[in-house]
Amino acid sequence: MLSKPSTIIVGIVALLLFSTDIYSAPAADNQPGKWSSFDGEEFPYSSWLPAGEVKPKVVVVCVHGLSGAASDFEQLGKRLSGQGMAVYAHELRGQGNDPERKRIGDLRSPDRWFKDLDSFIGMARGRHEGAPVFLYGESLGALIVMHGFAGLSELNRSAVGGLIYASPVVALPEGLPPVKEFFVRVAMKICPGLKVSLFQIAGDQAAKVAGDSDHWEQMLKTKHYVPRFTLRFLGTVEKMARDSAAAARSIDKPVLVVYPGMDLFTKPAQVEHFFKQLESSDKTKRLFAGSYHLLAFDKEREQLFKLVREWIGKRS
Repeated sequence: MLSKPSTIIVGIVALLLFSTDIYSAPAADNQPGKWSSFDGEEFPYSSWLPAGEVKPKVVVVCVHGLSGAASDFEQLGKRLSGQGMAVYAHELRGQGNDPERKRIGDLRSPDRWFKDLDSFIGMARGRHEGAPVFLYGESLGALIVMHGFAGLSELNRSAVGGLIYASPVVALPEGLPPVKEFFVRVAMKICPGLKVSLFQIAGDQAAKVAGDSDHWEQMLKTKHYVPRFTLRFLGTVEKMARDSAAAARSIDKPVLVVYPGMDLFTKPAQVEHFFKQLESSDKTKRLFAGSYHLLAFDKEREQLFKLVREWIGKRS
């Protein structure tokens, strides 16, 4: 973790680049649906279930990253459902597939993400009573899982058998000139609801997210791409990243951390420092040295799927 507040805009631009779903077409066996959250709001979700009448032995709840979508977990969902697991992923409030268009790019409080997660886990558990639940958060989704765990209902917390942090955003890079950063922070206090174009503020932040993708071109084609975020949204993400270790230290469940070696955003050394601070008695980390941020779409993805499947299997 950085010892001082990290630069918001450059960090969030990087997060946006690394989190957008570049393979947005849903799999044929994806079973979409809708669910109602704690406040009665309806959101879409995707699910991948074992074929036939197989009773799932495990439920995996996935949380996508910034400007991402539930379809980010298509390949993971297909692999795990083929092993008898039920995989669920919901569309995040304030992101591109939020049915309430005016909310997109904004979030008044991260507590809404956490309460949404609690409601969604409850819905998934209700469909597969008795099955242990594993949480899989990717990028920003890993932060939501970390920070949201403490607020889960007692029944949901006790049902969780482990947490997986994939490419967790545990540090933000610096890069804005001091004067520009000063004005951004002042603007956050004066007009937190102002929506800004990250690319216009931060400039050219082109970066690879997978070894074989033209991410800039693909990103602009996805229907869930979010071009502008409010300043309060950016501040929320920054604070969650800065406080990630403190949130994760309080979780005593088994933890698996998977992270790339070629990530131009959060460096392997930063993830490893974060890992050392975890107090779980059952913690595992795995570096995918040749991969970029979107592990599930890179060249080492089959090793990732195998590791996740086996790690869950040993704890369920």
